[in-house]
Amino acid sequence: MRAYFRLIILTMVSISVAWGKCYLWGQQSAPTTSILHIQQTQTTSQGSQKGWPTYLGMYRVLNGAQSRVDLLALTGTISLKNYDPTFSEVLWSLVYWQGTCPAHDINLTQAAGIIWSEILKNPSQSDSTFHVNLEFPHPLPVTGCVGLYYGGGPLIEGKATMSADLNLRYKPGTDSNPYTVLGVGGEYCFGQSGGCQNATAIDGEAFAVPIPMQSAGHLVELYGNISDSTFDGTNNNGPIPTGESWGAGNDFYLLPGGCGIFLKNLNDQGFPNPAPLSTLHQWLPKDALHLASVPLVDRISTGETGEAALQSQVQSIFSVPVGVNAGDCVVVIYSRSGNGATDNETQVHALMGP
Repeated sequence: MRAYFRLIILTMVSISVAWGKCYLWGQQSAPTTSILHIQQTQTTSQGSQKGWPTYLGMYRVLNGAQSRVDLLALTGTISLKNYDPTFSEVLWSLVYWQGTCPAHDINLTQAAGIIWSEILKNPSQSDSTFHVNLEFPHPLPVTGCVGLYYGGGPLIEGKATMSADLNLRYKPGTDSNPYTVLGVGGEYCFGQSGGCQNATAIDGEAFAVPIPMQSAGHLVELYGNISDSTFDGTNNNGPIPTGESWGAGNDFYLLPGGCGIFLKNLNDQGFPNPAPLSTLHQWLPKDALHLASVPLVDRISTGETGEAALQSQVQSIFSVPVGVNAGDCVVVIYSRSGNGATDNETQVHALMGP
């Protein structure tokens, strides 16, 4: 997802292009545990150069924004169908409101938070479907006023349909839910000199994103998804990978005591500068804790191209919660193997408890 759109999602800044509206009531299937069925679909030919269209389906359960709700699971599918052989993508986010449930807050100016995001990319003329299967043994804190916020489409030109069919399992919550959700996602381009939050055309370079932890507690889960994709082979972006394979690395670390040199490596926009992957590994302190690793590889068959989107769910539930002190640092390292140009993105959240 292009950098400006992703930043707007995470900071809830207004988006100027806003289409689509849906306001529905959730259907309770049992007195204690209930299911909210979310279905959305939109088709667009509007490329990112004109500002991707955004959509919002709002849903109300229990007593709306005044009811505390515990989210127990999110399952179903999200899909992105391309009608043309051109690159497209869509970012999905689950948002909630507190106090008052607005009629249609398309700019998210009144939203209280984002508890889930997933990214879906498609570089070819095809129908790409991703299965969502997230269980939350530590329930996510939301309210009875939630919305599925999404936006995207073709990068430059083409036509795409984005669809979601999701089941949100929940129960009435209490004031005692102690968990908070933090975003630790990002997007970095490889094999070309521009695009994403930052980019590098030098093989062997990678990016390390430092996220300072503002308060003490325990990390109980990492969840979300990763979509690392080639482009479509047009002149709008770098070339499709060639050779036997290409791949991407997505690694999450906890650094006790602070971000150190990683924080000093940020550019004027607050994004990391590229550096050799070996150098980033040398910067990791000896007591760094490797929280999760999600390597993705595309093996190119003889006679086939390397055009592909490598996508994976992320769910690391720590049976022993990881202690975090205020001032510690989560570092996410993005790397790539092979050649060609790729758009590597994580949409991952950290669930923190006391």
